[in-house]
Amino acid sequence: MEQDVLRERVESGPKPETISPTFCVLPWIHLSTRPNGHLRLCCTANASSVSATQDKKYGGEVGILKNENGKPANLNETDLLSAWNNQYMREVRQMMLRGEVPASCRKCFKEEEAGHRSKRNWETEYWSKRVDINKLLSNTQPDGSVPPTITYVDLRLGTKCNLKCIMCSPHDSSLWVSDWNELYPQIENAELKDLMQWRNRGKVDGATYNWYADNPEFWNQLYDQLPHIRQLYFAGGEATIIEEHFRLLEECIRRGHAQHIEVRYNSNGIDIPERLFELWNHFERVRFHFSIDSLGKMNDYIRYPSQWSRIEAQLRRFDQTPENIEVTVACAVQALNIYYIPDFIKWKLEQNYRRINEWPLGAGLINFHLVYHPAHLNIKILPPAFKQKVARKYEEFYQWLEQRFAGQPDFFASQYGVPRLKGLVQFMMSEDWSRRMPQFREYIRLMDRIRGTDFAEVFPEMSELLVDEASGLSSDILR
Repeated sequence: MEQDVLRERVESGPKPETISPTFCVLPWIHLSTRPNGHLRLCCTANASSVSATQDKKYGGEVGILKNENGKPANLNETDLLSAWNNQYMREVRQMMLRGEVPASCRKCFKEEEAGHRSKRNWETEYWSKRVDINKLLSNTQPDGSVPPTITYVDLRLGTKCNLKCIMCSPHDSSLWVSDWNELYPQIENAELKDLMQWRNRGKVDGATYNWYADNPEFWNQLYDQLPHIRQLYFAGGEATIIEEHFRLLEECIRRGHAQHIEVRYNSNGIDIPERLFELWNHFERVRFHFSIDSLGKMNDYIRYPSQWSRIEAQLRRFDQTPENIEVTVACAVQALNIYYIPDFIKWKLEQNYRRINEWPLGAGLINFHLVYHPAHLNIKILPPAFKQKVARKYEEFYQWLEQRFAGQPDFFASQYGVPRLKGLVQFMMSEDWSRRMPQFREYIRLMDRIRGTDFAEVFPEMSELLVDEASGLSSDILR
């Protein structure tokens, strides 16, 4: 009976907004990889396991596709098309059509409840203009399976990286390994130690960080999908220094499919060879999300060991790119930069860039995504008093924006301008995770010791957060 209802619903061809309140287009068009070869529903689905208590209700693997034996679908042991219609994917699609929220998707719905525009929101809006959702639904079988025509693939080709960002780990950056080897034995807080684990150096459930080099069947199947693919998305490690990323672009060109594919990146932008710009000329569109999280030495601290002068030079270079390249600043919002984002936006506007967040991208400001892992850097961990300090600064900033954009109604109508900023603050305020502050202080103290950095000097307005309220001692003294 339930399958008959499902069949009737998908054959009727409803508009996206009437399908169900929990619908997201991604399970119908998209697969995402982890650097270790695990397949996941999308690049943020596994963040849904991060909660205020970091509970293990869902085994810490929410969003990771599971095979029928309960183990993660990993590209060292499975192939792309087998995962496309495995039980996990079919059940997610069925749940969405019934109006239910899959565990994988809790992150998006919690963001929406807090007034933040989620990945589910903007991806569905973006793709509803590029694919026929009615056709996708009419081709959905009662068991949730759909034809193996993949439109959008997120590739994480291992962990090779040239930065070791403060919010990262050896799970995503090879450069992090030496710091982790020094950090992990020194951690005393039990929750922090569990959060920062790297069990068996990532080699669990068939996972390895060179999966892409050892699975010719994956590449054969991906190449066969090129006629259907409309977007290739590359993120961490750092795709721009990984040779297989270049080979895939060259294969798209050689097979004559580049002209209907847009290539999208989240990249630290440190190393962009001219070879890459030449390859991009062949593609329909390039969407380059330049990962920058703050200004000057603050960004260098967060995206260690980047150099701000290099970032500025790359921004000037990208500001001269041709029209088929879309460039945005992608800011990972976390405890270390939430207070300074208004300053960052002011600086960006004052540079008068021509091509960086060109209107209407990010309402001409910058783009944001929220850091969920590690949980001790999520903006919800900030103490209530400091959250109020942040909120007051944003209220003053809204007034500055009103003066700056006076007489420009398009700006105030954009959901990516002031409403987006208000969503960040509302999300920060939505839950009190301040019991994690001891983890935050211990982590910052240890990382400063390992890297020779000084949090209080770099972030003076946040130095109060290093004070242990129970003892009244700063982390400098506690060292």
